[in-house]
Amino acid sequence: MSIRINVSTLPTLYSQREQLPSATEAVRNVLRPLWRPMLATLLVLWLARLGLAIWLAPRVQEAGAWSHLWWQGLRFDAVWLGLIWALPAAITPWMARHPTSWRVWIQLLRLYGGAVLLFVAFMELSTPAFIAQYDSRPNYLFVEYLGHVQELAGTLIKDQWLDLLVAAVVLPTVGLVYAKATRPTSTVTTLRLPISMVLSLVLFGALALAGRGTLGHRPANPALAAVTPDHLVNELPLSSAYTLLYALHLSRKNEDGGITYGHLPEKQVIQRVRAETGLPLAVFTDPAVPMRHRQVSLHPAPRPRNLVIVLEESLGAEFVGALGGLPLTPNLDRLAQEGLWFDQLYATGTRSVRGIEAVVAGYPPTSSVSTVKLAKSQRDFFTLARFLKGQDYTSTFFYGGESHFDNMRGFFMGNGFDQVQDQHDMPDTAFMATWGASDGDVMDRAHQHFLAQPADKPFFGLIFTSSNHAPFEFPDGQIELYDAPQATVNNAVKYADHALGRFIEQAKASPYWANTLFLVVADHNSRVYGQSLIPIERFHIPGLILGGPIERPQRISTVASQIDLAPTLISLMGLSGEHPLIGRDLSDPAQQARAGRAILQFDKVQAYMEGAQVVVMQPDTPAKLMRYADGTLSEATADNAPLVEKALAHSQYAQMAYRERWHR
Repeated sequence: MSIRINVSTLPTLYSQREQLPSATEAVRNVLRPLWRPMLATLLVLWLARLGLAIWLAPRVQEAGAWSHLWWQGLRFDAVWLGLIWALPAAITPWMARHPTSWRVWIQLLRLYGGAVLLFVAFMELSTPAFIAQYDSRPNYLFVEYLGHVQELAGTLIKDQWLDLLVAAVVLPTVGLVYAKATRPTSTVTTLRLPISMVLSLVLFGALALAGRGTLGHRPANPALAAVTPDHLVNELPLSSAYTLLYALHLSRKNEDGGITYGHLPEKQVIQRVRAETGLPLAVFTDPAVPMRHRQVSLHPAPRPRNLVIVLEESLGAEFVGALGGLPLTPNLDRLAQEGLWFDQLYATGTRSVRGIEAVVAGYPPTSSVSTVKLAKSQRDFFTLARFLKGQDYTSTFFYGGESHFDNMRGFFMGNGFDQVQDQHDMPDTAFMATWGASDGDVMDRAHQHFLAQPADKPFFGLIFTSSNHAPFEFPDGQIELYDAPQATVNNAVKYADHALGRFIEQAKASPYWANTLFLVVADHNSRVYGQSLIPIERFHIPGLILGGPIERPQRISTVASQIDLAPTLISLMGLSGEHPLIGRDLSDPAQQARAGRAILQFDKVQAYMEGAQVVVMQPDTPAKLMRYADGTLSEATADNAPLVEKALAHSQYAQMAYRERWHR
């Protein structure tokens, strides 16, 4: 038996055996500029998460979330890589079809990967300082003030200089290490068409699936990680780059009123919100503006009373002695015995413009940015100034900084105010800090303005303070320091109280005191943080109405919201008129006898608190019924469907009122 070998087939067989390793090597070369930057990004994310976990270990331990932290961290890191790299990875095999396009493409990939890595590293480096201030990973607030360079730069340089120094060292180091590790080789890579096609589909499919984060009906979002009662622990598995971009994505809904937590029919929303005002349904007579009604004052006066609102920057209850806080406000504590003092007043949010929106416009909160900054509320939007203009008042806004900050000037001048006085109107002798003139200088300016008003012409003055704002700058020698060094929040609060006490004493000695009401109220707390889904105790703020017309001091101990202040003031001023306010007149004993309620917005979470019961609403998550007692938020043991309906109705109403222009 003989064996014949066809010699002519040997070269073909030999070349086919050689094609497999060469193709494999080519694929490896194509994948190399993709996996290296991905691996570098993962390394940064896991080192950063480890550091945060060590720093916040007591909270992670209390929440029992160690395994959750790492497993969900792996999921959301994959989501990040999928979202960032799916498209570049799908293009890469096609660029490897020709040596020239491949050489250009790998350089572009290298630059792209480096930019992504530095962005991720920068966000993680920024996270501890942001958490220290807001008890949250970076969100929309991280970029909200980028347009205000002077204030932002001054605060960073004076208050965050160490963080800037660390970033200045770490970021270049990361960049240099990355550049060295991703230096391209001289290997020429060329893929055949079938391999390019298959590899492109595989890469895109794998990374798209990673970016989706789940095989469920909806793609992954932060709600998937929200499994503990501690909102910050829920955010630790995420990356700060992801939370920032997700917040910016949600901000696209601002003009629609923000996040919708559920859905009720419009008619049901209106009926429920009307009922919660405590007013007879017969007073609501305008179908075009569902909440418009006529308020009749319970305190008629022979002539219109003046109004001065002092909006105190970041004055939380923990700084106020009369509310059980530190002994930093002796003047406010003393004045609390002379007027209507609110024991359980809660801010609607965590930003100054949210406080302005609630106090001056009586508007409830949403997850959107404040109406002070939104387009549809720049004209024909209810404010106290617009209401008072119809009563022949003149209204002035006083601020020590630049009044265009946060669009305040535009909002006020478009909605009833007659003039604005800011840092450009302060005397040369004024103490000028990063955020503008000191509280004492602003109040002196306002006092002189009030003295100059005609006795027969009622006025409204809104004074917005800023000394109690990082980096906490105020004039030397004004107070006995509470702690050292001088530039601390405790000392700034004490100075703000000193300036307030001095201003009220000046007013008491003036002709306008006898016919003027003063509201002293915080815009929000200084730092809103805590281990619950929403740290309610950090929304507790002081509120005081005093002045010549207040004959009988009183403590109002019902739960109250900043949105209740406007209708209360209108009544105390002896005025009657039509408005769309949904707040309650808390000078009315009948309203005081009802179960008080407050609406609180904490980033993407909204809470509706009635007495001790709280409905907590989060995006893409069913509403939770909880109980707030002794400063602690805990799960409720029974259902309360009517309260959940109230919460949903109020959250939807705020959205509807903006979209449909009902607040006018």
